[in-house]
Amino acid sequence: MTKPTTPLTNLESFRAAHAAWHAEVERGRTAPHGPLSVTALHWLSAELQVFPGVPGLWSADAKGLVTAQFAASDGVTRGGAPLDGTVQLGPLTGLESATLVWGDQQLELAARSGRIVLRPRDPQSKDRVEYAGTNTFPPSEQWIVTARFVPAPREAVQVDSAAGPDAKQHYDSPGTAEFEIDGTPVALTLFGEEHSPSLRAIFADATGVDLTFPAARFVGVTQTGDDTVVIDFNRTVNPPCAYSASATCPFPPPENRLGVRIEAGEMRPGVTLARG
Repeated sequence: MTKPTTPLTNLESFRAAHAAWHAEVERGRTAPHGPLSVTALHWLSAELQVFPGVPGLWSADAKGLVTAQFAASDGVTRGGAPLDGTVQLGPLTGLESATLVWGDQQLELAARSGRIVLRPRDPQSKDRVEYAGTNTFPPSEQWIVTARFVPAPREAVQVDSAAGPDAKQHYDSPGTAEFEIDGTPVALTLFGEEHSPSLRAIFADATGVDLTFPAARFVGVTQTGDDTVVIDFNRTVNPPCAYSASATCPFPPPENRLGVRIEAGEMRPGVTLARG
């Protein structure tokens, strides 16, 4: 495992920065309309449908154009304007989304796996109200890895999705990150754009047996040169599907399911690291 090019010598500051980062992650997770607020997944079809607990009639065509019908008494708004009658949104493609407001709730329409899903977001959702927080491994600079970036551009790499057993999502990959963990070679397929804040890895590792969420883990990747990237595994986070059955997050491609243990970042919800 390669250590960072600029050693972190102030352990107290390092730990404080990690704590501040994780507090920000938790604030985003528990935001009123954040990932813990989603209460259901309603998949739209070409036929108008009514969904329990949601106002209106809903449909979507094969191109992702959403049609909804409301009465003024439903109280649904868009951009602050009340909706009355038939409205259309989209077409929504890829991972695009649109949001309507219904009182304290939001009604999110999102393109996922070639279909359109309606996801109500309620600040009073059970997942949000009962959330007890997530623990992390103690931060360590040994988990800041400088890796070799190997360009291998691929478009629309298909990965499985929490949206269902047959659901797929597609992401562009600029290449792979190659490094070693305790002498074991590792190659991670990266997703996003080169030299972009969007660059990240979706992976799982051997700690999923006991300490981390086994289905998927997310970590951002920083490109520091044409042939190098830095991965701070201390900043690894759980996907929304670790907390909600109504999430549609992607799973790792097969090559990103690692046999090594990466004891860094967020732990599985409800797990606390035993102290010796």
